[in-house]
Amino acid sequence: MIADYFRMAIGNLSHRRMRSWLTMIGIFIGITAVVAIISLGQGLQAAIADQFASLGTNKIYVSPGSGFLSGGATAPKLTERDRRTIERVTGVKDTLGFGYTNAKMTFKDQDNYGLVMGVTLQDGEEVWKDSWGTNLMDGRLIQKGDNSKAYLTYDYTIDKKVFPHRMQLYDNFYINGQQFQVVGFQKQVGNSGDDQTVYLTADAYQRVFGTDLGDDYKNILIRVQDGANPTKVADDVKRALRNERGVDEGEEDFTLQTSEQLMESFNSIFLIVQVVIIGIAAISLVIGGIGIMNTMYTAVVERTNEIGIMKAIGARNSDVLFIFLIESGMLGLVGGMLGVGLGLGITKLTEVAGSLYIGTPYLRAWWSSGLIGGALLFSFLVGAVSGVAPAWQASKQKPVDSLRYE
Repeated sequence: MIADYFRMAIGNLSHRRMRSWLTMIGIFIGITAVVAIISLGQGLQAAIADQFASLGTNKIYVSPGSGFLSGGATAPKLTERDRRTIERVTGVKDTLGFGYTNAKMTFKDQDNYGLVMGVTLQDGEEVWKDSWGTNLMDGRLIQKGDNSKAYLTYDYTIDKKVFPHRMQLYDNFYINGQQFQVVGFQKQVGNSGDDQTVYLTADAYQRVFGTDLGDDYKNILIRVQDGANPTKVADDVKRALRNERGVDEGEEDFTLQTSEQLMESFNSIFLIVQVVIIGIAAISLVIGGIGIMNTMYTAVVERTNEIGIMKAIGARNSDVLFIFLIESGMLGLVGGMLGVGLGLGITKLTEVAGSLYIGTPYLRAWWSSGLIGGALLFSFLVGAVSGVAPAWQASKQKPVDSLRYE
């Protein structure tokens, strides 16, 4: 019986092809947008999760002020005294302090400006290797005593990206007039900030900029001991820093975040963005539903005699209701199938374009049977719900009145 309903629906739609195609446009556009947004969003979340996994879940990040990577001229500073205080907390394995500033760089008589970051390797060489070693593309990381060596990131290996000519291992270049030799390159991260950074030891940083890195850490990275709870260690570190800096609870002039907290923050912000964009895309679905409702009302009027004949030969009200409901649902379903296909195609093209032209690994095409099945079911339901009122009107028509209609 159900199969007969679907055969009749398909036959009726095929007889009015142009109207059917025009009716499906709203559903088609809406499902395309929703599928593309969800697919790219899930791919981005997976890429970010991979980055956090490469750094490890046993990390805690400390920054001055009220947010991660916050700072500025008026912000409170983190110093070597703070780092030593952190290292004395139970559960802390080791720490790594960071400072950074922009500087003039020269390579083969060509100048450019970029971010130079200093790292304290005197006590934190192991956490440096643990965090950055997995991203090593070529060469090696900088080590203690490398006061004229530099570790560069991905964009320096590409022609005409930072300098006209790509840099290679053991090339010499200058930072504010001081000569350095390249000893290693980092893998691509996917954003210009991380992919155009130069790393120096704390002593080399002081030699170039004339400032002690320990007087103004922009961040301190903490590695937690194996078996210790990062959240508990973070609470203990926060308590120790409050005591050392003389601030009350709730008035901290520094921020601590674990890797999991950073990931949760990113997911929360990204979820809000996704919901807003999908809400905008849903407008197309509403318009598509109105279009289906209008088409089905027209179909009911055009097929009034047909409805009368069906009822005269024994069709029940429920039979007429299901015929029109399934027909409207099929309009939504076919529009959804086209939307799913185009949406997935757009995400794949975006992934390829992101890789070839932007150079980012964060734009990934992601899909699952749940996404595809859910989108198709949703599009069918939108069509069916939009056809409820016309189908109900058709089912309530009296056979005598329908047969007299011209």
